[in-house]
Amino acid sequence: MRAGKRHECAEMTKFPFNDLHSFKDFVVFVQICSPNRFPLREGTLANTPWTLDLAFEGLRLGLDMAVREKGERREFTESRRLVGEAYDAYKSGDVRSGFTKLEEVQKLLRRVPSQ
Repeated sequence: MRAGKRHECAEMTKFPFNDLHSFKDFVVFVQICSPNRFPLREGTLANTPWTLDLAFEGLRLGLDMAVREKGERREFTESRRLVGEAYDAYKSGDVRSGFTKLEEVQKLLRRVPSQ
């Protein structure tokens, strides 16, 4: 296995998804728990908590994975923009806007077949 591929696999194991289908569930998880209602992360050293930054890192990596799985699509490009806007909204304290942006991401991802 190439070094880059090993790093990619190690990064993905930090998150509870491994394909587009399970990534769609992760988007809902982040939406429900943001900005500060995250549970402890099961299976991690000392059950470290999720954070907003870690969850959004997962969203960005998940979109990268979706592109590798399905190819570049308008839904992924638009979702990437919305994820950035949602993160900015949550960081500035605008929870409603962040929630709404992630709702839009869910709608876009539903258009892409998975399983």
